[in-house]
Amino acid sequence: MIFRNLTDDGDWKFGKGIQDFAKKDQAIGLNVRTRLLSWVNDCFFDQKAGIDWVNRLGSKGQRALLELDLRRVIQQSENVTALTSFDTILNNRNFQANYAVNTIYSQEFQDSLTVET
Repeated sequence: MIFRNLTDDGDWKFGKGIQDFAKKDQAIGLNVRTRLLSWVNDCFFDQKAGIDWVNRLGSKGQRALLELDLRRVIQQSENVTALTSFDTILNNRNFQANYAVNTIYSQEFQDSLTVET
């Protein structure tokens, strides 16, 4: 698997040819991260793809549903074979998810996602 690298702001990198692409676990990790940061109704050909960040972080009692959404997206990501660990930290409207997955390339790939509103 290959995936276009992302800038620190989450945009695609361009201008350096093959160096702008990630491979194997890094590519899978970027794909998962991109899918997690996608907002529901943001993709014109799949309106149900993404996370409903506005309602999940903006309303009380939504943490369990947000965690279910994140788990679903991670587990359904291409080349992820298992979600091996998952925990979250919610502080007001700032949210952090730490997760580890098995991929077709490795036994455990770890990443963290922070959403600050």
